Amino acid sequence: MEDEEIDRISQLPDEVLIRILSLVPIKEVARAKLVSKAWQNLFEFLPSFKFYFLPPRDTTDDISSFTNAIDSALKLRKHLTLHKLRLHLDIDLMGSRWFSLIESWIDAAIERKVKHLDLCFQTEADRDHLYRLPVKVFSARTITDLCLDECRLEICEDTNIDLPVLRKLRLVRIPCHGDEHAIQKLISSCPLIEDLTTTCCQMEWLLVSGRANLQRLTVYNCFSLKLLVIDAPSLQYFHYHLYFGVWPCDIVFTSSSEFLKELILHDERCTIEHCFQSLLSRFQNLKLLNIFCGFQRIEISHLRLKRLDLRPTRADAMLKINTPNLRSLRYEGNRMPLIPAMASLNTSSLRKVDINFVRSHFSILQSKEFFEKIRHCQDMKLHLHIESKQQLIIPGKLRPILSPPVYDIKHLNLTVGKCHRYPYIIDRMLWMFHPQTLSISTETAPRFLKVLYNKFRNKEKHPKCCTSCTSKCWRHYLEEVQIHDDESREEIDRIMAMPELSEEFMECEVECKVRFILKWRSSLL
Repeated sequence: MEDEEIDRISQLPDEVLIRILSLVPIKEVARAKLVSKAWQNLFEFLPSFKFYFLPPRDTTDDISSFTNAIDSALKLRKHLTLHKLRLHLDIDLMGSRWFSLIESWIDAAIERKVKHLDLCFQTEADRDHLYRLPVKVFSARTITDLCLDECRLEICEDTNIDLPVLRKLRLVRIPCHGDEHAIQKLISSCPLIEDLTTTCCQMEWLLVSGRANLQRLTVYNCFSLKLLVIDAPSLQYFHYHLYFGVWPCDIVFTSSSEFLKELILHDERCTIEHCFQSLLSRFQNLKLLNIFCGFQRIEISHLRLKRLDLRPTRADAMLKINTPNLRSLRYEGNRMPLIPAMASLNTSSLRKVDINFVRSHFSILQSKEFFEKIRHCQDMKLHLHIESKQQLIIPGKLRPILSPPVYDIKHLNLTVGKCHRYPYIIDRMLWMFHPQTLSISTETAPRFLKVLYNKFRNKEKHPKCCTSCTSKCWRHYLEEVQIHDDESREEIDRIMAMPELSEEFMECEVECKVRFILKWRSSLL
């Protein structure tokens, strides 16, 4: 006799079922109501709702069924507290006739004492036709987390803003060019705010003042911003990102910010070096510094800095580092700014080093001294972007006096573009480095991976080459090669199966990272 099917889901406690329903999209929740009787009544008790109407522009999705689902979710059980409402809508698809209904949903959430409110009104319309946010949002006394995306803030001098418990505020794509006072009034009316983020907001100036509890400030791609003034004595994290901005932004700290632990400055076009130097001198307790800039001269002197991430955009940048307690160093760019700076760098505390040399030629002697200084690090990675064999040339006069490996690198990541002489590149690379892991990154030409794999596969156990040479090639040192995982194996099989003259082979790139585990002999056979 076959066992009867048991509805084990219905036997779960209501608290567990409500938690499950709150984590899935609203469409799945609606289906669940039909599948399990235990879930039908629980729908009204959900503490959080996430509604998305962002389909393709040629969609045939039924707006009416979508709006009905929101109505039934928000306007029933009004006496129950609503923890979170996320409402992301394509206004162009829905049309302005739905604006009054949208406002009623926001009203219902506020009546249910919502704590987290996330509103996004996607549109391709100009500023004058954006959705106008109801003013009552700014007097919702229970909101602790507010995110507003692509809408008009109807804030004027006599607008009553009462957000006494708001701790996190995110403003995304808010148009206020020429009317910065709207954002200014909103920020200044949140006495307990701890986390403030502005992303792609159209404003020329921003004043963050008098916020004694503010701990985290992020300004991301506000392209028009010319002046940022910060008076936040409790600030611990400041992140400033600007990619392809119109002009540099002056950043002014009017308070000591002695508690700042993390500073991220990403502005490729920024050349105001004195601004950076004056900023750094204020932050005595800084632990993490992340810089992506176009400075000609970068001087970093800090006794307590633990982690440094550097990405200078100029190959001729002059770099000076004095950080005796640094434990982690990450660098991306041309080798020239970094290698001379390493001569005077105190590396005794370094434990983790991640170096990404982009389109750089190796100077054997300088690079060898550099890697010798950091060979004690527990975690050391090197990323190379190779586009020609010239990047790995070893001067003839050095070959007799150097023995492989030239550099003590445990983890090597390679990105190799389309070029000639792949066998030469592989031979030189494996002579310079004997890594424990060799990773081939995406965007690498498939022929390079094919040549590399064939070299590994066809290597003799007892090589007969280099009989007349005092310095032997990598084949004499390599003991074993393993493919790291199934994903790497599948990608190798895919590349190896392609005919080399096929259009697919010529046009494609390595689609996922391929990793080899290499075991090397410490001495020759």
